[in-house]
Amino acid sequence: MIRARSGFYDVPTDGGVLRCTLRKRVKRQLLTENGKLRYADPVAVGDRVRVEVIDEETGVIEEIYPRETKFSRKLPGRADVEQIVIANADQMVAMASIREPFLNERLLDRFLILADVGGLDSIICVNKMDLMRAEDQDEVREILTIYEKLGYPIVKTSVVTGQGISGLQELLRDKITFVVGASGVGKSSVLNAIQPQLGLSVGAISQKTQKGRHTTTYVEMFPLDVGGYVADTPGVREMHLWGIELEWLDAFFPEIDPYVDDCRFPDCTHTHEPDCAVKQAVQDDHISRRRYESYVRLRLGEQEPGRTH
Repeated sequence: MIRARSGFYDVPTDGGVLRCTLRKRVKRQLLTENGKLRYADPVAVGDRVRVEVIDEETGVIEEIYPRETKFSRKLPGRADVEQIVIANADQMVAMASIREPFLNERLLDRFLILADVGGLDSIICVNKMDLMRAEDQDEVREILTIYEKLGYPIVKTSVVTGQGISGLQELLRDKITFVVGASGVGKSSVLNAIQPQLGLSVGAISQKTQKGRHTTTYVEMFPLDVGGYVADTPGVREMHLWGIELEWLDAFFPEIDPYVDDCRFPDCTHTHEPDCAVKQAVQDDHISRRRYESYVRLRLGEQEPGRTH
């Protein structure tokens, strides 16, 4: 399924793309559990489905096949409801920007965790390199070095100069990829540069708030000339974790996980306890203080339902 919007789903078939609805019986089975809402939408872009053809243009989804991977978050305002952003992708490109808005490490860490939870590989794309200022260079270098040491591929791009566009295109070749990032980081602009005929809508940054305006309003998947597919997603301003218990959060910080068994308490949260091996590793510069602070904010912040980050 390549597009979902307002209860209609576009499904490519051998005979062309069908505009489909979801069989009510199937929707009832999938959407609720014990009378409680389970999903924001039981069908996601990337889902593999079985369709009953009605005519040359329309059909009905009869079955959704099991997902191999998924990227999900808590539905904003509903901590108990899953919002599946995309299913069956191979990899995620987490896009940030040098400026307008400045690189958001906290949001980036959330993307990386959710991709890991969902079984996806991750690529970090840092866009708007043409806006790099001399006073930003040391901080940006420090941030990116942290993620490079953790093994994440990093691509630096600029649609103005063309920097990194061909390199990112190669990373997308023959893969199913989705691109996620804060509003205004330039996801659609970069995808247009990779394949100009996509013609994705782009918008400007608010000079007052330095935040982007949503130009992509729903998830849509496109075939790439180099092979594979890419999905553009709406910009996000909050991304609450889904599919992970907070007591296991340290396992999704690969630099923290090795120290966990050396803590005094087996249920150590690594936030306030004495004799914490993780906090000692931070003091000894074995763990980046920036990443540790990100862990602490996630650990404490996710305990407050409805809080915006």
